[in-house]
Amino acid sequence: MRTNYLYAETIFSKGITAVLSIFTAGFLFVLVYQGLVGPLGDRPAPNWFFLYMVLFFLAITANFSRLSIKMTPRSVVVGYGIFKRTIFWENIERCYLDAASSIRYGGWGIRIGRVKGKWRLVYNVIGGPRVVLSLKRGWFGEFVFSTRNPEEVMRVVRHMIGRME
Repeated sequence: MRTNYLYAETIFSKGITAVLSIFTAGFLFVLVYQGLVGPLGDRPAPNWFFLYMVLFFLAITANFSRLSIKMTPRSVVVGYGIFKRTIFWENIERCYLDAASSIRYGGWGIRIGRVKGKWRLVYNVIGGPRVVLSLKRGWFGEFVFSTRNPEEVMRVVRHMIGRME
């Protein structure tokens, strides 16, 4: 089944991928070193532990390497790999550009923060502008996500929520 998207975008997250790749490479190095040279330290962790960590960080890196945004006639779907959030148009009150720094949320990726008394669920990448969706109901008062085209995203959101009124 093919969906007609009102808007679709995928952002490759270079910063998150780079940071997670460093961890993956570090665990891989220790695994190979212990396998070829010998144990590290007096009480080394077993090789299976390092193999597990390599596989774990490979999976996390693959999952968080891309942020996808899809706007359909029913909803906005934003996700990092298997972690997706769907916001239906009828639950969106308004939208605007996020003026807060990513540091305010504690970094990049999937974050939860509180801004001006409202809980925010944030899906962001390093260095990208973000759009805030004010929600009518739900645990989070606002949903925030990075996009390369904030003006286009807000145009589509405003058009769709205008049709709901």
